Amino acid sequence: MLDDIRVLDVTRFVAGPAATALLADLGADVIRIEAPGGAEDRTTLPFNEGFHGGVGFTQLGRNKRGLSLDLSGEKGRAVFDRLLATADIVVANLPRRTAASLGLDYDRMASIKPDIIFVHLTTFGNEGPYADRLGFDAIAQVMSGLTHISGEPGKPMKHNSAWVDMSTGFLAAFGAMAALHHRNRTGEGQKVETNLLQTALTVGNYFLFDQYFNRTNRVGTGNRAQSGGPADLIQTKDGWVYMVALGDAMFRRFMRMIGREELLDDPRFATDELRAENGEALSEIVTAWARQYSNAEILPILETNRIPAGPLLTPQQTLDDPHVREQFLMPVPVEGLSRPAPYVKPPVTFGKTPGSIRKGPPRPGEDSDAVLAEAGFTPQEIAGLREAGVI
Repeated sequence: MLDDIRVLDVTRFVAGPAATALLADLGADVIRIEAPGGAEDRTTLPFNEGFHGGVGFTQLGRNKRGLSLDLSGEKGRAVFDRLLATADIVVANLPRRTAASLGLDYDRMASIKPDIIFVHLTTFGNEGPYADRLGFDAIAQVMSGLTHISGEPGKPMKHNSAWVDMSTGFLAAFGAMAALHHRNRTGEGQKVETNLLQTALTVGNYFLFDQYFNRTNRVGTGNRAQSGGPADLIQTKDGWVYMVALGDAMFRRFMRMIGREELLDDPRFATDELRAENGEALSEIVTAWARQYSNAEILPILETNRIPAGPLLTPQQTLDDPHVREQFLMPVPVEGLSRPAPYVKPPVTFGKTPGSIRKGPPRPGEDSDAVLAEAGFTPQEIAGLREAGVI
């Protein structure tokens, strides 16, 4: 779908690489630009078998080509500018001062390629008192208010997945696509911005509404939902199952399923709000019922009664789950790994123009010669750049 689009990818770690990975899945020529020798994000969570990148880099470096280029000097920026003339989109997730010092300034780039689209991801945005602060996913999590209402009272808990980073990357890809559509209609490029804190605030905006209008001063409720019940991770005879009842109709079905119809008239459980407020009591009642069943026995009961539910799985059990394995995973051979990597398929499917994962991440500078040759550099120029340490 995007095989006529070229992306210069000056990103690191998670949010920016997540955005460009989605574009690469749809066929865009994504050229990852990093300093000679490789960027620091290659080593996070390394493979035991000595692969040239860690697990995160392998996930988000898929389908990309690799170019080594030192952007800190004038020679490297001159090379970048020649590549810029061939590009449609530039993506960077760097603080604004760092980005500008590397030549990644929209006005400067637009003077070279007027219709360029520059997607810039930051932690706090490019304006305001926090604009020059550094940050990662966890910083946005804890500043959004969502960590405070997660975990237990007095023991807030952030999530171990980089959900803010990933979501910001997804929004950046969305923004790039909207800007491309605008450019195709008008010929105009533009700057597109996303940031981690605003993403986290967007996800939890309804809790901000709740606090602003209702002054609820919520705290963590463990695995229990704060908007109804029963909704909790419930222990069974041999494991755990998350089960959810939201709304009166589902609550009635749930109580009949566990043989506790008398609770339908209990004033503690008259509304979703009251059921959430008294969620601990509901969870104890449900656990007493659930402990007589194994996971394999209880899940069909929940399904028969149309109660949303799912078992707690370890990462290995997720890999082994038949639905996950059949519908969502695809083994991709990756040069340097002893067996194919279990990539999750591109998360958006298209009936006529599907995306695909065709290859793993590039080695440092793997495609430097080819990329530069396509931009018009002669073999002699490329050799000179390599000798000078620019690539």
